[in-house]
Amino acid sequence: MSNGKSVLITGGTGFIGAHLARKLIREGYDVVLFDLYPNPHGIEDIKDRVKIVEGDVADYNALAETIERFNVGSVIHTAAMLSVAAATELRTAYNVNIDGTFNILEACRIAGIDKVVFLSSLAAFGPNSPFPFHEATYREPASFYGVSKVCGEVLGTFYHHTHGLDFRCVRLAVVIGPGRRGKGATVSFSKFVEEVVLEKPGVILVPDYTILPIIHVDDATDLLLALWKADSVDKRIHMSGGVSVAIEDFVSEVKKQVPKADVRYEMDSTVEEVAGTWTLLTTMLVQQGQEKVYREIEEIGWKLMIDDVEKLAAHFVKEIKDNREMYSSY
Repeated sequence: MSNGKSVLITGGTGFIGAHLARKLIREGYDVVLFDLYPNPHGIEDIKDRVKIVEGDVADYNALAETIERFNVGSVIHTAAMLSVAAATELRTAYNVNIDGTFNILEACRIAGIDKVVFLSSLAAFGPNSPFPFHEATYREPASFYGVSKVCGEVLGTFYHHTHGLDFRCVRLAVVIGPGRRGKGATVSFSKFVEEVVLEKPGVILVPDYTILPIIHVDDATDLLLALWKADSVDKRIHMSGGVSVAIEDFVSEVKKQVPKADVRYEMDSTVEEVAGTWTLLTTMLVQQGQEKVYREIEEIGWKLMIDDVEKLAAHFVKEIKDNREMYSSY
């Protein structure tokens, strides 16, 4: 499938990149992790089985050199500045999320790489996007992060139609799981679980009524692998479903797994604003009966497995307990 070539993951030692790399390594692929701030703790168990390159997706030359040096055959582009940071650091977010995606596509075109998988987001939609949501729905994002994801989608489809690049994209629901870091409104749904399992105060930066469409990182990376492996796809853009969960309900389920959990709410106005947009969109999805529509993508043989809040909490807590030493060192 890889024709003896490497798979390049941008943001490779980050949250989704690291989980994805583990699965590729287990299947015998040669993996290169490209990351501006490599985090060896996040890949402690596989760091001797991957190649790590410290580099910035905003630096075209660094990308091109890495692609040539490691005989890269395909790219899975996960690198991005998250929602809260993007809202407050617009220029940097533009450089990373928009210029960085352009650099990936252009470097692949010049190098003759034929496949790029791009992580987009349901943040591509906004309150004024018409219902029901689907792949071809008009996009009107309410955040700069969402704007940058829409730009990536448009750039990728342009490169497909104009240059024949096999661009594949998925708009992911909010991905949670161990190892999630960064300045994103949705990070609270992950980080507090790690903290309470490791017997620390679990700090949540969003109101308890915040509702998000959640997908566990195991399901998300299974989807990415299925999309990457498919011989061909009929659509350039796919959507993933998730589980619509209020943070207060998720906390309740986590406390069943960790009865002594010390959970604290500390409001952050920027985080709260972004979370409010997500809550509005999720509520609209639920009201329209759409929250379960995209839990299966027959075209690539993927189905959501961790499909309710009880499973989400139990699976998450177990993974941290089973890998306590690794997650304690983050």
